[in-house]
Amino acid sequence: MTNRRQFFGYGLAALAAASSSRSAWADDVEKKVFLDYTQKQLNEAYTQTVWAPNAKQVIDGYAKTSEEVRRKLPPVTYAYGDKPSERLDVFAPAGARGLPVMVFIHGGAWQQLSKEDSAGPAPVFVAAGAVYIAINFDNMPDNTLPGMVDQCRRALVWVGANATRFGGDPERIYVSGHSSGGHLTAVMLSTDWRACAAPAQLLKGGVVMSGMCDLAPVVLSVRGTYLKLSPEQVTEYSPIRHLNRFNCPVLVAWGTLESPEFKRQNRQLADALAGRARLAGVLRIKGANHFEVVNELNRADASLTRATLALMGLTD
Repeated sequence: MTNRRQFFGYGLAALAAASSSRSAWADDVEKKVFLDYTQKQLNEAYTQTVWAPNAKQVIDGYAKTSEEVRRKLPPVTYAYGDKPSERLDVFAPAGARGLPVMVFIHGGAWQQLSKEDSAGPAPVFVAAGAVYIAINFDNMPDNTLPGMVDQCRRALVWVGANATRFGGDPERIYVSGHSSGGHLTAVMLSTDWRACAAPAQLLKGGVVMSGMCDLAPVVLSVRGTYLKLSPEQVTEYSPIRHLNRFNCPVLVAWGTLESPEFKRQNRQLADALAGRARLAGVLRIKGANHFEVVNELNRADASLTRATLALMGLTD
């Protein structure tokens, strides 16, 4: 008998555009969708390289672009913790004072990349009159998901407490992230900051790009082999389970060439946030695969960039 993976999902609009290779049917009352995959189909739905033949080229481009930006616009690096990895790069305009701050959390399937690959959007934000920060944290297998969440939270608390040191406004801190960084961004946006000894509304807005909001299907896929989460941790680190904690506007963006599960996950988050008046906007990046979405922030004229700057109050 074929091994199958079955679970409930949400986001009916996304399912209409999902892959027809799996079965799905709706419960009209609860607005839930029962999803039925073979293990191979589920693994592929959470393996973006299957859907993006140029993945290596695009990912390699992150580092190349970042290196060029860092050479032309050298950041100031600060420590937010005691470990050598707990560093963040600050890109700020000359004479910055009281500017909004965008903190970026990199992706890489929780296993790859770093702040060194994350400088691409810095020139756009600096030119718009903002401070851009790329944070670093330990990846798996040297870290765990709870460990990553802890590092990202501590980095954001540090930014809030030290914003004036680099010309930022502690009352205007925003967070963004892509892929697994999009998931971590959603976790940050659904964090009770008072429990971290920070202001309840530490964050004034966020941008979730191609992220994941529900880890239940993720841990059933091949990714579960290295995430190694308990049922309690799946609940704790699934932002869709903590919608009451979102207290600021959020943009949700994904590419039209992403896998059906990533489309569904992002639509699910957007629908849920809309229901709580926390959705700032939805952007479907036409013709972009998973890895290409984040590069939109490298262009001042991109719709995602314009929406992000508007979220930060940096419109003309």
